[in-house]
Amino acid sequence: MRYRTALIFSLILSGATLSQETQKPFILEHMFHEHKIDFVNSTVYQQIDGYAAVYNSSHIFFDLKFTPDDEIFLNASITFGNGITKETEKEGYSISTTADDLEDYLKDINDTGRDYLLELFYQKSIGNFTFIGGLIDSTAFIDANRYANDEHLQFLNCAFVNNPIAALPSYNPGVYIHYQITGSTGISGVYMQNKPDKGNVGIVEIEYETGNIGIRPYYFYVFGGEELKGFGLSGDYSFGNKGVFLRIGNSNTDQDYFISGGFEISNIFKDDRVGLGYGYIHGKNETDDVHVSEAYYSYSLNEHITLSLDIQYMKEVKKDFIYGSRLYLSF
Repeated sequence: MRYRTALIFSLILSGATLSQETQKPFILEHMFHEHKIDFVNSTVYQQIDGYAAVYNSSHIFFDLKFTPDDEIFLNASITFGNGITKETEKEGYSISTTADDLEDYLKDINDTGRDYLLELFYQKSIGNFTFIGGLIDSTAFIDANRYANDEHLQFLNCAFVNNPIAALPSYNPGVYIHYQITGSTGISGVYMQNKPDKGNVGIVEIEYETGNIGIRPYYFYVFGGEELKGFGLSGDYSFGNKGVFLRIGNSNTDQDYFISGGFEISNIFKDDRVGLGYGYIHGKNETDDVHVSEAYYSYSLNEHITLSLDIQYMKEVKKDFIYGSRLYLSF
């Protein structure tokens, strides 16, 4: 799994065109299989302050290509359990210890009455342009990062998967357009519904990506709802078997700015990875600051099975350590 993930990102950063525009490693990995239907599964255990829970999350992907430039993509998911989310919410934490889509969320997604179906879109490529329309996830295209973007293979905490104070909606109707200006520079735009909140969201991102560096600044604005706007930046740099990442963000909410950073080291022994990250959200108008730290150790038994140990520390209205483990299967 580690080798495939590295190959995926080397192709992305070299400007190669992949079948799907999505930048999520656990989704991109399926394109190296010969079959068109793929399955991934995560079983996660977490414990906080004497309370423990397990959840199991599965995704099924389907990719149907009509021509080299036309295809349909489907992503459906079912999860059993909600982990420790309800416990952390009861304790007053605003950040979730997992970015997985849990059982309660996958029923009546975004208050639409739709269950389990996350993404279903049509993708068309014309020269340097890519057009996507349908049920989309803005975080599959915006705010990507090589070392902090995948709750199945990297960090679990929401603060290290995407910018937690930005309007980056998922699994709503919308459109995505990308234009590759040069081999290393592109520009993307997303416009989609903001459910369960009101209005629609517009996002523009510029991507500069080479063999070892990625810089992706973006701006977001909510139209027709409560005025919400801001910017973000996701960056990463790799050298040898090591890599570092940085995210920053600003919004006009009571959580007015965010910063996170960390590193990953791979192949310390063999087929393993260590990741460490720290994130901070600054609150204003009597909103509490948030501090999040996470470290994980991940070992791939083979191309299908990866085991991880995880520890998090969160401080908001109170402070706690969260201990966890993850079993990831990919077929």
